Amino acid sequence: MIAMPRSRTEARTLLVVAGDPATHSMILEHASERGHSVISASTPALGLSTFEMTQPDIVFVDVFLPEQDGIVLVKQIHERRPTCPIVLLTGAGQVESTMEGLRAGALDYVPQPIDGGVLAHVLQQAIHRLPTTVDDAAGIERLEYHLVMVPDPGAVESTVAWLIQGTAMGLAEARQLHLRSALQELIMNAVEHGCLELRYRDKIEAMANDRYEELIQQRAQDARFRDRRVTIRAIYDKKQQILTYQIADEGQGFNWKPRANAGLEACPTGDASGRGVFLVRSFFPDLSYNERGNEVRLTVPLG
Repeated sequence: MIAMPRSRTEARTLLVVAGDPATHSMILEHASERGHSVISASTPALGLSTFEMTQPDIVFVDVFLPEQDGIVLVKQIHERRPTCPIVLLTGAGQVESTMEGLRAGALDYVPQPIDGGVLAHVLQQAIHRLPTTVDDAAGIERLEYHLVMVPDPGAVESTVAWLIQGTAMGLAEARQLHLRSALQELIMNAVEHGCLELRYRDKIEAMANDRYEELIQQRAQDARFRDRRVTIRAIYDKKQQILTYQIADEGQGFNWKPRANAGLEACPTGDASGRGVFLVRSFFPDLSYNERGNEVRLTVPLG
């Protein structure tokens, strides 16, 4: 089942992270009059946890001077969901902080105390920046993305979030969650076990000794691995109603055939790549590898 595209006039959820009750009240009143809902958080720390739990459509963030914790929050939200519009709440004379917030990922800013007209304009602009699906674009039959990423495990989550926002927003929510898990497994395998040739046992041992990041840095600086890349090709075929992902790494590949022949009879243990194959096939049976085992193809029906 495909979720219907969201219209520009649909009610949205706003997260307001600010310490001033008057700011919360002003945004709540304005948003409520237009049918939107508002969630409030009084500190950046609470704002981040609230953002992760509620997944709001638009976020308003105060700078929180003098520490500028709000700018840190802007960066954190932008890294987690790059397509989420963030509006910076600033004060008089905060030019440098405003510029830092915009560079960190904020879309726009609103000076405090808030003027109703300015707020209305900025909110409308934020709504128009919300991501839409290819289904909204008449005449487009096929959409393709070609991504090249460095083998950094820390970049996997944001890459998957970008792929979901760019290609899979038309899927039902439960299907999106399954796809997110599948892409995280496949891309992480391409990074760790493909490009960096990190064995499962070495990874587990490093994590147990709190040396995982150190191990990744060592591998990334090694002349054998540092120039390797992961290539991701995403194809949204609107006409055929198929979504395809091809994920390739520049590693040596692996012997995928025994796992393919095993089907779904048992979940592999002691092997991260085997676990990834099992997990992805549980959600999406149409999974295939090239002969070498360093490129995987995942097909997701849209109908």
